[in-house]
Amino acid sequence: MTWLYCLSAFVISAVACLLLARCAPGLRLVDMPDERKRHGAPVPVVGGIGVLLGFLLALVIAGQLPSLETAVGPMILLFVTGLVDDARNLSARLKLVIQIIAAWWLVYGTGAALYAIPIPFVTGHINLAWAAVPLTVLMIVAVLNAINMIDGLDGLAGGCITVASAALGLAAAFAGRSDLAVIAALLCAAVLGFLLWNARFPWQSRARVFMGDAGALALGLLLCWLVLKLSLTYVPQQRVPLTVALAPLAVPVIDMVVVAFWRAAEGRNPMKADRGHSHHLLLEMGMSPVKAVRVIWAMAIGIAGVTFTAWQLGVQEGRLLGVLVLGALVHLIWFRLSWLALRRSKV
Repeated sequence: MTWLYCLSAFVISAVACLLLARCAPGLRLVDMPDERKRHGAPVPVVGGIGVLLGFLLALVIAGQLPSLETAVGPMILLFVTGLVDDARNLSARLKLVIQIIAAWWLVYGTGAALYAIPIPFVTGHINLAWAAVPLTVLMIVAVLNAINMIDGLDGLAGGCITVASAALGLAAAFAGRSDLAVIAALLCAAVLGFLLWNARFPWQSRARVFMGDAGALALGLLLCWLVLKLSLTYVPQQRVPLTVALAPLAVPVIDMVVVAFWRAAEGRNPMKADRGHSHHLLLEMGMSPVKAVRVIWAMAIGIAGVTFTAWQLGVQEGRLLGVLVLGALVHLIWFRLSWLALRRSKV
């Protein structure tokens, strides 16, 4: 029956996105083009609302809504914050404070925190003691902002969320967490319903709806909830290593860290939006928007797939984390050198 619930999530999400797009102008939920946002015409930012409607209604049909109890409060808080931001533009400082509150709420509600993290490349863990909760909150806030910041090309954020939810669902199934596997599958199906109108296809040259901050924050919170439930469960044989759970989110997180690092190194505000992300770099290198999105999708799938396979083959978690950290450092250097080369070529 799971396939039927997934079909329900997909159809409800797809239909809701179209219907909500018609109401968007009256609700002031429209993204206007400017110097940084070059989508050419106003686009409704109601995709996230449609995804959540499809996901939550499918959960009700599947009888799985109670399983989401610990995520509902913080998800609503972030959804409302994002909705107001989409309509009226909140200050970055206020949004950050609310994200921290929502992250702490999620940690408190689930009782899950990073009490120990693997040591890169070696066996063993570092016990975090009192720092566990603050670092878990920091991790959640980082993931929320990473997903929000990568939402810069048609289909990009939605595709990354699809990959992440599908990978987390597969990991949950292999760990014997069928309840979380169903939830992840429904989330994946709902996001696919949104991608039907957000990604570029031969029959659709531009996105008809955007996700919006409301969707990016709420869906990011749901992914964090899945990571916490999978990685920090109290049943060892059902635990998915934290590195494996976070790997499907590696692409947006690494992009955010690298961009923030170089902004700070140049004396700029690390959180101020610009056209300096990895997908912007690919565009400057001559790729079409469609190809750039597909390349980043492939990277997300590749990282998730390799990490999952290594886990199943019994590769030690610290080694997996070490490879991810090394990959992030390589990307940091490549990113900087590529931008410098582009700037020199335009002088």
